[in-house]
Amino acid sequence: CARRRNGLPSRRTMCKADETLQGKTVGLVLSGQSYDATVLAPEDAWITKVDHAAFKESVAKIGKALAEGQGEADMRHLNKIICWSRMSTLVGLLTMWYAINPVSIFLLSLGTMTRWTIVAHHVCHGGFDKCSGGRYSRFKFGVGSLVRRCTDWLDWMLVEAWNVEHNQLHHYCLGEMSDPDLVENNLMTLREDKGPMWAKYMRVAFFMMTWKWFYYAPNTFKMLSLHELRRNGQTATFPADAAKKYAGTPVPERWLDRPWTVAALVGKSANVYFRRATFFTRVLGPYFVVRFVLFPLIAGFFMGRSAFFNSLISLMLAEALTNAHSFLNIVTNHAGHDLYRFEKHCAPRSSTFYMRAIISSANFRTGGDLNDFLHGWLNYQIEHHMWPDLSMLSYQKAQPLVKALCAEHGIPYQQHSVFWRLKETVDIMVGNSAMRKFPTKFENQSDLVD
Repeated sequence: CARRRNGLPSRRTMCKADETLQGKTVGLVLSGQSYDATVLAPEDAWITKVDHAAFKESVAKIGKALAEGQGEADMRHLNKIICWSRMSTLVGLLTMWYAINPVSIFLLSLGTMTRWTIVAHHVCHGGFDKCSGGRYSRFKFGVGSLVRRCTDWLDWMLVEAWNVEHNQLHHYCLGEMSDPDLVENNLMTLREDKGPMWAKYMRVAFFMMTWKWFYYAPNTFKMLSLHELRRNGQTATFPADAAKKYAGTPVPERWLDRPWTVAALVGKSANVYFRRATFFTRVLGPYFVVRFVLFPLIAGFFMGRSAFFNSLISLMLAEALTNAHSFLNIVTNHAGHDLYRFEKHCAPRSSTFYMRAIISSANFRTGGDLNDFLHGWLNYQIEHHMWPDLSMLSYQKAQPLVKALCAEHGIPYQQHSVFWRLKETVDIMVGNSAMRKFPTKFENQSDLVD
């Protein structure tokens, strides 16, 4: 099957081939860019060869052994990583006032990124619920009060909102339209933009350096608001103070899967899902005040006016860097022409669920605590999506086992440099390539749910 270099299907791939079956001419659709495909392309030939029952049994055995093996060693490892993360932040804070320098900026950025992607990420998934004696419990960490948020994990996102958006929707709707982190869907406006390519790349660069506060904080808060509405048996409607023709009417269906950014907090969408004032005070406010007001003021109080400005500029530059660093490690996990997206939902912990965790995710270079620390421990994304509630140490143990399992069952296992995955992701964002659409006809139908 012919393909272009950029990963998009050629005209021959997209068109329907004709074949005569029982005296009738029928259209055959080659897999790749259609959920309705009836014939598998060479890249997808592996699909029919998977023994789902045997695969699920093997996954269950590995997962059980990993979960039962967690204990004191995992806690010692967590405490070591927490120490590295805290020291990065502390050294950055203690040196940023003297002069604007790359070391302080990098350490501040690294401390922020690792507190989220390593510590908060795994704790909020319940990776240490059973082996920490309740100290690092998903039901307590960063939730319930501003004090807990500031003590455990203070970032642009509200922890409760992130738990809903990431732990529930992203993990259990991976690669579907209901996945709030589906890059190809979220960037559809940019993909279809007819402007010059350099302008598209400029928008991607802006997004990389601002995405946590510009997109992720409002989008996670939107998902929390929708979750609370549905739990109360309500639907999203335009607020009473919206324009007269919109007030009280249901929010359009297309808006529910639309990414929600700070730009959406103006005009008729300003107070849809949540009040704008609530978002800025409850969600963005605490991190902004502590990071960009309190820290510089403390430095200025003790070290003088120049220390205030050095600290403020260093923190602003570190913010841009930690956005870019976390983008590099997070957004690139599930985007690329070699990864799949899906039309139907599947049952949790089914064979299809585990297979999707593999074929819709990509790992980076793995092995060694320092390497994994710099990757935010997101270089084990395949293993993490198979078993979200394990420790970082368990993922190091799981990776070679899962890679061997995939080879045994003929399931594609994508592992590349994080910078190669960045290229794959940017190609998706600007429309240079497209993700593969898993043909629904070839799904393990017993695993699908409405």
